[in-house]
Amino acid sequence: MSYAFNHLDLIKEALKRTPFGLITDVDGTISPTAPTPQQAKVSPLCRQYLSTLCHHLALVAVISGRPATEVRDMIRIDGMIFIGNHGLERWVKGHSEFPQNVQDYSRVIKSAIKELTPLLSIEGISIEDKGITATIHYRLCGEPQLAEKEIMHAIEASSKASSLRIIRQRMAIDLLPPVKGNKGTAILDLIQGYNLQGGIYLGDDVTDIDAFRAIHTACRDFNFQGFAIGILSPEMPENLTAEVDFTLNGVNDVERFLKWMSQEALESS
Repeated sequence: MSYAFNHLDLIKEALKRTPFGLITDVDGTISPTAPTPQQAKVSPLCRQYLSTLCHHLALVAVISGRPATEVRDMIRIDGMIFIGNHGLERWVKGHSEFPQNVQDYSRVIKSAIKELTPLLSIEGISIEDKGITATIHYRLCGEPQLAEKEIMHAIEASSKASSLRIIRQRMAIDLLPPVKGNKGTAILDLIQGYNLQGGIYLGDDVTDIDAFRAIHTACRDFNFQGFAIGILSPEMPENLTAEVDFTLNGVNDVERFLKWMSQEALESS
């Protein structure tokens, strides 16, 4: 596990490649983890440096489990690409675009949420309807491990929920359409769509592993040089560090790293 600030020379080499892209997760990466999704705020410094980088890089994108409109409203930077619902939704020219095989799942998600409504009797559990996906949050539960077991039992007993793709994240369980798309496929689409020759991905949770692997796939299969950077935290999934090239220590470190990137981009322009 290598600390990113000990390898700035290597990262600087990749930054010289053009077109270059920076893609980042939101929660736990550029926004400190909050008790509820509604309370999360993007770090003002991260926002400032991302805004600067938009003027100097071919692509600055954000990819999140949140709906794309929510991500756009959290960040409010013109010129950024917003990808939501774990890679299944993209904000393009003022509206959301979905892969064709995903759109019909909003009905299934609504039915699954209805079947899981009894979970709301457990204090601290909330269910978030995100259109084509849903998230069951249990961070506020007094006994999170017990709550997670109850949620998984309820999902297994629900005909609609059990037909969906289940992802266990930090204090949250996601219900997604059982289709191929994820953060990794979205990353590869961006790399090819923008013909990127270099890039960096920043992320901190289970669904970011697909994105880290996509960066490594691009390094192997395309004319691309890039790095997967994992953001460490006390809640970090155990297998995350095995998938990354470098690490940063929390959102404060991401601020420092984006500041360094902004300075490098300004000097080379």
